[in-house]
Amino acid sequence: METSYENVIEEIVQNIFSTMLNVELVRDTTPPPSDDEHLLAAVQIAGEWTGSAVLSLSPELASNTAETMLGLPAGTANEDDVRDVVSELVNMVGGNLKSLLPGPSYLSLPTVFTANDFDLQIRQALLIEDVCLRSEAGMMRIRLYAKIPHLEEATA
Repeated sequence: METSYENVIEEIVQNIFSTMLNVELVRDTTPPPSDDEHLLAAVQIAGEWTGSAVLSLSPELASNTAETMLGLPAGTANEDDVRDVVSELVNMVGGNLKSLLPGPSYLSLPTVFTANDFDLQIRQALLIEDVCLRSEAGMMRIRLYAKIPHLEEATA
């Protein structure tokens, strides 16, 4: 039986944004936007359950979130501020997910990049959840990938 984490992911992210940032997110059911201009952050979960959590934020939402989280005036967050905050966000999302997945497992350090820098590929894994949320400041997409053991054996 497959487990769906879609609602759990939505709840985790909404809780983080509402409690820490006083930002309300709503589910967006339109087709996911391209990651071309978005800031992406990823953490790997390894152990009994192995996979990746990838957070994608529009530039506007990423900047707005950094300014709110760091108490900065609007329009003053620099690239390092934004990357630090997005890194912390994916770490919180990944940590919350890890606690709900089969364990024991471990969380990697976050990686932050733009889609313009890299082509996102999670090798030997299957996208199992793709949740899009929207706030007044912009769009967010959270993807959960699970390692597929038979893919590793087939490509070895």
